Amino acid sequence: MSGRNVDDITKDELYVLQREYYSKTYRGGGSVPWEGAFDGAWLKKAVRHKVKGSSCFALEIGTGTGRGARIMAEAGCAMVGIDYVLDPIREAVQKKGEANKNLFYVQANMFKAPFADNSFDLVLDWGVFHHIRRADTKLFLNCVTRLLKKDGRFLLGCFSTRYRHPGEKKRKRSWTRHRGHYDRFSTRKELRKIFSPLFIINSIAETSEGFYLIDMNKKSGKP
Repeated sequence: MSGRNVDDITKDELYVLQREYYSKTYRGGGSVPWEGAFDGAWLKKAVRHKVKGSSCFALEIGTGTGRGARIMAEAGCAMVGIDYVLDPIREAVQKKGEANKNLFYVQANMFKAPFADNSFDLVLDWGVFHHIRRADTKLFLNCVTRLLKKDGRFLLGCFSTRYRHPGEKKRKRSWTRHRGHYDRFSTRKELRKIFSPLFIINSIAETSEGFYLIDMNKKSGKP
């Protein structure tokens, strides 16, 4: 990680190829495999707790076709969804509906997100973190904490070591290159080690499909 910055990561060959893979998949017109893995029930429950009786300005990173952003907007959040691939953003706009007047989409890379520091009460990531190299974890954390307000809430869905792609056998390592993109698989212990210095971890649950669902708040005094 030493010496790497956001310019390095956005130009990195692995991430460039990964972006091309996502763009090609969305343009293909068929089913998008990761869309079906989204846990909408968990998000609805988590967001309902956050926005009850209070205002909420929220961001979804890696929004895709807006699956999470729509749920959060319907729960009462003033909502922005960003994705660095344009094709799903276009679809998300079409799905938005007239009722979601406080829902907006922006094509943007989270590492260069066009928002001021401390902008959001709530940030959702379902499927970005587990495509970030371990060596680049600090850059990811810097981006998320920069965007969150003091005591802001971070909801994360990511692969556990139990996750398997269809047909995938037992792994010998905690990462893989799969169909044009990079995946990392985490243990509960590793995730606590990564996030606990910067966040108060409220809960970590693991689904039968091999996803961790993590609810946490940015610690007071953290930049």
